[in-house]
Amino acid sequence: MKALFLLTICTALSALLAFSNRFAHEKQFITKSPDQQFVMEAAEGGMLEVKLGELASQKGVSNEVKSFGKTMVADHTKVNDELKALAQKKQITIPTAIGAKKQQKYDSLAALNGEQFDMLYMNMMIASHEQTIGLFQTESNKGEDAELKKWADSKVPALKHHLEMAKKLFKASPGAAKH
Repeated sequence: MKALFLLTICTALSALLAFSNRFAHEKQFITKSPDQQFVMEAAEGGMLEVKLGELASQKGVSNEVKSFGKTMVADHTKVNDELKALAQKKQITIPTAIGAKKQQKYDSLAALNGEQFDMLYMNMMIASHEQTIGLFQTESNKGEDAELKKWADSKVPALKHHLEMAKKLFKASPGAAKH
């Protein structure tokens, strides 16, 4: 029953992520240049990583999840600060808080406890980093601003490292063995 519940949550989050990716992709052509859209999405995603990391360092059951959360806070705070400075230089206004969809993700995780919290957090980190790697690689390959392209490219190795760490923790978690 517990495994079915977690599978249902993971499936729902995957569908939500796919829908939000499609909406964000379509929206960029209406309102902003691809470079501006990248900065906006990267800024909001980075803020969510920090908030989720803070939550994991407080509510995580395993020491590994708590430690991973702290790493996400430290690494993404540094990257967020770099992005803020770069955006300011490029005269791009970035959001100061996460939007409603990302807040829903945060709220859904905050409502959980125990192994369910750890499992969903690590699952979210896998999905989030996969999405973020795609976002940064797209900017690196197709962006128009040379400085943003170079900056995005320089962050991909660390994002890939975070993804691998998240996958290892997810596979090692007690609930993962039940799937």
